[in-house]
Amino acid sequence: MDTIFRLILIGFLSMYIVKGRAQEYLVYQPEQMLADLEKFKTILTKIHPGTYTHQTHEEFDQMINDLMFRSSKPMEAKAFYKIVLQLIANIHDGHTQAYTFGKLGSVIHNQKRLPFQVYIRDERIFIVKNLSTLEITEGSEILSIDSNLSNEIIFEILAHYSSDGKSHSGMQHWLGGPYKSFYRLYPEIFGERPIYNLVYRDYKTKKIIKTKIKSISKEIYETRASKKIPLETKPEEAFNFNINKKDDYAYLKISRFFKESYDEPENTYPDFYKQCFKKISNNNIKNLIIDLRNNGGGKASNAAYLLQYFIDQSITPAKEIVTLVDDKYFLEITGDTINLNESFGLKQKTDGTFRVTKHELLRDLMNYAPIEEYPYKGRLVVLINGGTASAGGIAASLLKKYANANLVGTETYGYAGISNGVRQISVKGNHTETAIYLPLLHAKYAIDEHIQKRSVVPDHNVSNSIQDILENNDAVLEFTLKKLLPTM
Repeated sequence: MDTIFRLILIGFLSMYIVKGRAQEYLVYQPEQMLADLEKFKTILTKIHPGTYTHQTHEEFDQMINDLMFRSSKPMEAKAFYKIVLQLIANIHDGHTQAYTFGKLGSVIHNQKRLPFQVYIRDERIFIVKNLSTLEITEGSEILSIDSNLSNEIIFEILAHYSSDGKSHSGMQHWLGGPYKSFYRLYPEIFGERPIYNLVYRDYKTKKIIKTKIKSISKEIYETRASKKIPLETKPEEAFNFNINKKDDYAYLKISRFFKESYDEPENTYPDFYKQCFKKISNNNIKNLIIDLRNNGGGKASNAAYLLQYFIDQSITPAKEIVTLVDDKYFLEITGDTINLNESFGLKQKTDGTFRVTKHELLRDLMNYAPIEEYPYKGRLVVLINGGTASAGGIAASLLKKYANANLVGTETYGYAGISNGVRQISVKGNHTETAIYLPLLHAKYAIDEHIQKRSVVPDHNVSNSIQDILENNDAVLEFTLKKLLPTM
């Protein structure tokens, strides 16, 4: 009985260890991690449409082998999650994510946070909202945390999180935002600690200061943030439009390419566009600024409807949309279907993949003719940044190619070169509380193949300085109005 008891105890301890704050941390055994890595490998190679867009088969296999070697000894669950993050980051697809659930999900969600919000520019990290109890001047530059230099910190985070393609601009932008925030990801990647050694350059005095800073809980962070940062009284509008007759320009802001939901009436955006271009025509406006900054995407068809006002011949934005598998595959693997065939009218190609033939859900496969009423023939400037993602990146690509748009800002997060986020699935590990989320469709858009693998690059690279951020100045719009429009 003593031997059996010892075996049971050893088995229990192999799953849990107790640390610092009397929290239980899950520990995985090699066979558990290797089995789930093998499962994720199979899913990525058999189902994901873009696994080999930015890496060769050999590079992918080498990466998997390296990750499996690192998983060949018992490991704390949070450390294994970082391995899964690296696996997914190497796909370089913004629609593909790793996440946690269960006990591990709760641990990750409730990790203590760094007490500040940041702005990242030129691989430098600036504090824009100080939520600590220390008197750190906002605008101060973080030089290192626990002896990790700021650029090293950024590169290490980028090894675990990526945007579309291999450009870094998009993820660096998102580290300053609410979704993949620096204050959450630093503890996740470098380890959660009660106190960090911080070295920063003071914004006012320019002195280099060394101090210790305490991490704070999610609840304390949100309480302090709500007091310091005014809450929005209502959600940001999907689109907005105004005309400046004095300076002869119209400004069209599109924050996303759906207004309320994907199921809204198809004429929602076309009707809005018609109102805008009617006003532009009636007021004889010769300059148009379309602001796609922080446009997180939506329906690509709503980008195509906009394009109609600039083209002089019909185009089909998406040449082809394919998936690697059909319902038969899912029926064999899971015992269920996800209605791919019915929803998209899949037709098998000679290479074994399946082409989408139904256009109801993917209207970027339709033909779009030039608008005869109120076409726009003036000058076009499109504002972009690292928050321009998914259909936002597609819109920027199409406007550049077919409307000769002048792009101003910074490189986008998304592009027109890989996955389509209309249909996605989650796949959970069988033995670990890690999972991946991936798209099933790959869209090939009608842009030059040599730029499809990179995010959209501006013609004029302009971004806010830390002073602009603190003073709420819009350097990109200011450059457009004062430097660009008068010379175009």
